Amino acid sequence: MRRIASALLGVASLLATATPAFALYKPQPCGNDPHVQCAVYDPNEVYQITTVAGRATLVVLEPGEKIVDNGFGMGDGKAWTASINPKGILIKPKETKPDTNLMIVTNVRNYTFSLVTAKDDKVPTTWVLSFDYPDSRERAVDDDDKKRSADRAAIKALKVSGPTAPEKNTAYFMRGDTDLAPTAAWDDGRFTYFEYATTRMLPAGIYRRLPDGSEATVEFNMDGDTMVVHETGTLFRLRTGNSVLDIRNDGYNPDRPYNAAGTTVPGTVRVLKEGGERVKQ
Repeated sequence: MRRIASALLGVASLLATATPAFALYKPQPCGNDPHVQCAVYDPNEVYQITTVAGRATLVVLEPGEKIVDNGFGMGDGKAWTASINPKGILIKPKETKPDTNLMIVTNVRNYTFSLVTAKDDKVPTTWVLSFDYPDSRERAVDDDDKKRSADRAAIKALKVSGPTAPEKNTAYFMRGDTDLAPTAAWDDGRFTYFEYATTRMLPAGIYRRLPDGSEATVEFNMDGDTMVVHETGTLFRLRTGNSVLDIRNDGYNPDRPYNAAGTTVPGTVRVLKEGGERVKQ
């Protein structure tokens, strides 16, 4: 009998160990205020909202997400007030201990909440709960990749070989360290091209000057010996260490591409130096 009892005790212990432990997902503070909380969205999680009488909670949904008809359910609806607004759902307990569950179905997702009363004043209640959506982040990355692929395809379709087409704008003036100067510069109304058909060093960074005088980094890729900047602008600044070269676009037109070369020789670029101006083939 002792062996049987011992065996049964062992089996019971194994079953207890094998039983899965289900725990509520407790949102964490988004920043310094513990009442403003964040959570990573998972349709299989139950999120805890800690409440107390006299305090409201705003559950923030993703922009564009709306609750469907009959998509709001609460276990003990009499103990709560609830309202839907453009940002999400606002809930507030009417009783001292209104613990219950809350189900929300939107046009995009399902949410499950456990509304729990704070045990004491030391437990931070939930005033605002917002979510991080991994699926949305993945879609944003995919959309960005698609845009980059489309840009690369457009660049390849242009088959850039030089500023020979009449719609190319070559009205570019340069000032600064000519060690960074390209051998040619032009744009087609969408992209800007800096050609380095020599052994000169390429700039470490390219920046576009903004209307307020500040600088913004620009995206570019190499197409052979040509740096293709994915935008146009009035002035670009090339930098490598302490070396700086400003390239001004006097033919800038944000509305459409056109030929404003400012020179009678097709495919040329004016280079403005401290001593004056010269035309560069």
